[in-house]
Amino acid sequence: MSEERVDYPFSTFLDQHSGQLNASAVPPELWHSLYKKLADQTFDAGDRFQIICEMNEDDEKTLFVRALEDMHNNDEENIFLIDHFVSFSSESARKCVETTEGLAEKLASLFGIDTDSLCEGDDTTEKIETSIEKEEQEHARRLSDSDVTPGLPRHESIDARLSSYSVDDPKSELTEKVMKSLWKYAQTYSISYQLENGEIEKKHVWYVMDDFGSRVRHSAEPNVRIVPLMFLPQNCAYSIMFLTKPVKTDEEITMDWAANVITAQNPQWRKYIENPWAPMDFSKESMVPGAPTMEYFTSGRNPDFLAEGKEQQTAQSAIFTSLPILKKRKIKVYADDTQLTEHLKTHQIEYVDDWKKADVIWMIKHFHDYNQLSTENPCGMVNQFPFESCITVKDLLAACAMRDPVKNDWYQLTYNLNTQLPEFVSRFQNREKNGQHNVWIVKPWNLARGMEMTVTQDLNQIIRMVETGPKVRRVWVLGYCSFITKNCENSKIVCEYIPRPLLFPRPDNGNKVKFDLRYIVFLNGISPVTAYVYNRFWIRFAINEFQLSNFDDLETHFTVFNYLDKEKVLQMKCEQFIKTIEKTYPKIQWDNVQKDINSTIRKAIEAAAKEEAPRGVAPNIQSRAMYGVDIMLQHSPENDDVIKSTLLEINFMPDTTRACQYYPDFADTVFDTLFLDDIDPTKVTPI
Repeated sequence: MSEERVDYPFSTFLDQHSGQLNASAVPPELWHSLYKKLADQTFDAGDRFQIICEMNEDDEKTLFVRALEDMHNNDEENIFLIDHFVSFSSESARKCVETTEGLAEKLASLFGIDTDSLCEGDDTTEKIETSIEKEEQEHARRLSDSDVTPGLPRHESIDARLSSYSVDDPKSELTEKVMKSLWKYAQTYSISYQLENGEIEKKHVWYVMDDFGSRVRHSAEPNVRIVPLMFLPQNCAYSIMFLTKPVKTDEEITMDWAANVITAQNPQWRKYIENPWAPMDFSKESMVPGAPTMEYFTSGRNPDFLAEGKEQQTAQSAIFTSLPILKKRKIKVYADDTQLTEHLKTHQIEYVDDWKKADVIWMIKHFHDYNQLSTENPCGMVNQFPFESCITVKDLLAACAMRDPVKNDWYQLTYNLNTQLPEFVSRFQNREKNGQHNVWIVKPWNLARGMEMTVTQDLNQIIRMVETGPKVRRVWVLGYCSFITKNCENSKIVCEYIPRPLLFPRPDNGNKVKFDLRYIVFLNGISPVTAYVYNRFWIRFAINEFQLSNFDDLETHFTVFNYLDKEKVLQMKCEQFIKTIEKTYPKIQWDNVQKDINSTIRKAIEAAAKEEAPRGVAPNIQSRAMYGVDIMLQHSPENDDVIKSTLLEINFMPDTTRACQYYPDFADTVFDTLFLDDIDPTKVTPI
């Protein structure tokens, strides 16, 4: 027994890794052999397999793996370690390739891309084919080589104007070839770990396996499985390969690269998900998805209990009667968050610990029993609407918006990758054939502030993004990593990227940049829609000069940096912003733009309330709500001087820190408008 295994017994290995191994369906009879190979760092794939390089008539190289001997899947020794060559996040992939010395050339070699530098032979392949000793030396070198680390850092963004390139630049051509191939070879997993404040942080990691793993080709009928494993003693991820059926000498070794929960749940989708490895033409198939089911609106969400009609009438009368009294005394507030209420100045409040005794229920947590509210506190008002997830959750808002996409002029064309992948693939390929705008932004349904969003015109990348949904199957392990799992559930939508946004000249760096606008909207009723927009708004600016390329550059294509690098955040009040826009674009009158914005917000609310709950927001006489609405402006396709507003998303209980800092009476305006029926036209405008 090696010294390493004496210090690290098998029982400890099981305590730390059995959860991962069970979740990945690694046969238990292989666990002890895996333990030995991990503890001893034994990389012996080169003893049992060989990488073959074949050239076709067009001198195109094909690389694959074959077995050197007969092997049986029940043999406990037939489990093999595969190193990870490089790891990255989806948004940093290109930056890593561009800025890490030699990485593009190394990846080109792994992907079998022909370059002049590879004509002399592939030295790394020889190591795997011929010598276990050389393979272990290579692994040891990688662990100690700071240029190739398990996790590449996010590199500093380069100004988009400086990172443009000529198509004749060999380095750029190589980068493009690598990026085009990357999503055929990259694999992914999620890790979750506990922060100092006790919250669980989750991170999606993409990685490329080493020379051996990257050359195992795809097959829908594979003979091996390859799964990631976090080895806790090293805090390092490996892939492990094991046979799923017996193999013969010289038989090709294949894995199912498209194996995930999506293909398991929707086997009829396999041909679409296999597109990165087995491309097909789907452009003639339907691009129009069917209507979302009832389950789509209710699955995974806590139900709301609506008040009956009689109770609604009683509550309406009670609120009307109590309102004059409420204006003359302290307002009793039940709150689970005081970010806004602690800034009230003209209104005196009294906090109560029972919502049944409150005049105003101000909650971040989901309130769901509106029937109980109407019977036990008919005078009370709550800052939520029943089934308002149809407004505040991206995939449900998109479903409401796409009910009539032809008439929809306020929301970009959107598909849900979980339910509408075939229609999206058809749309993408159809646009590609017709030379139409084909850049898309992939968004998780439940994250804000631009988190885990990807802008791309690569269909393969979008298809692979279904593997990185926020919902994952969690497996408990110990140490640095709380969880590691193969990503398995998609929860993402894909929206048409706005190609011609209105740009703003940043005074600090001179760049003409993208921006979006954050409006605060007060919703007092659904049937009919009674809503007001706060007359002041907030602007969030990108950093780099906008161009419809370099989609991986966060500082060109995204605007939210408050939570990243605060030094680059440009703060500007809306009054100065309007003056600059009208000066930069003399034909634009902001009053007209604002009217269009107000109309867009109202259309969004009406669309979300058009159908009965749970397919839409339900009316409730005791409900009020404050939302943060994000708007982007774009040039009309017909006329450059006509500016159209587009809704990006609607957020429940937005952060009001800046609003209260900039405008000391903001909190009072919120309470006046929502709960006291005191509408001040100098502060809010009906929409």
